[in-house]
Amino acid sequence: MAQTQNLIRGFIALIVLIAFGALIVTNPIVTSVAGGVLWSRDYNSSMKAAYYERNFQRVCPEYKAASTWDRWFDQNLSYIGWCDGYIDRL
Repeated sequence: MAQTQNLIRGFIALIVLIAFGALIVTNPIVTSVAGGVLWSRDYNSSMKAAYYERNFQRVCPEYKAASTWDRWFDQNLSYIGWCDGYIDRL
């Protein structure tokens, strides 16, 4: 009898947790924040890719000519480490 009661209480708790989770997920504030974060990540990555594609021929020759030491420790070159993917296209 006690085992059946515990099983029923467990199912009720599970149903309550699922309902509470559904309320949180369908909340407009939560969904708009999550949507904004996902949009921002996609927008930033696509904007970076477009910038790299437009400017690699102008920016990356200096990176290609630099030594490994300079690429790692020179402040100006460390910011353009993304040029590694474009060196073969120069």
